[in-house]
Amino acid sequence: MMLTKFTHSCVRLEKDGKVLVFDPGNFSETDLALAGADAVLITHEHPDHIDIDAVTAALLAGDSLHLFAPDGVAAQLRRRRPTPGTGSTVAPGEDFETAGFSIRTFGGQHAVIHPQIPVVANIGYFVDSNVYHPGDSFIVPDGVTVRTLLVPIHAPWNKVGRWWTS
Repeated sequence: MMLTKFTHSCVRLEKDGKVLVFDPGNFSETDLALAGADAVLITHEHPDHIDIDAVTAALLAGDSLHLFAPDGVAAQLRRRRPTPGTGSTVAPGEDFETAGFSIRTFGGQHAVIHPQIPVVANIGYFVDSNVYHPGDSFIVPDGVTVRTLLVPIHAPWNKVGRWWTS
């Protein structure tokens, strides 16, 4: 398996001629990441994790591209009616195969950014009993051994302690 890290949250996995892309967001090189992709996994609906225009264009361009995302993302794409590519809504606790990769989902919700900002659904993806992409969540995948963790290390919600004063 070959792993390519793009800017921000976007990662591309390649195995046996198949391509799986995580979170091609608006801070990422989406054209490069999505080129020839067979499947796209979206962790959550924030634009830094999904560039709706780029993903819609990829779905329209590739009749075999399949997208997996939480319901909020799927609803945005349904409003655009991207075809011929297809999409599936995923939730925590699911197992499926796509593009030759075995996927298990974990999660629940995005980490709290600020008490006044609504929390959105966030799905973490565990691929081939090896790679875990948690999105913007600190959900620990129970019952599995993670060999490669794609850990979020820089975000407004990601802090080690209180950094402001009252």
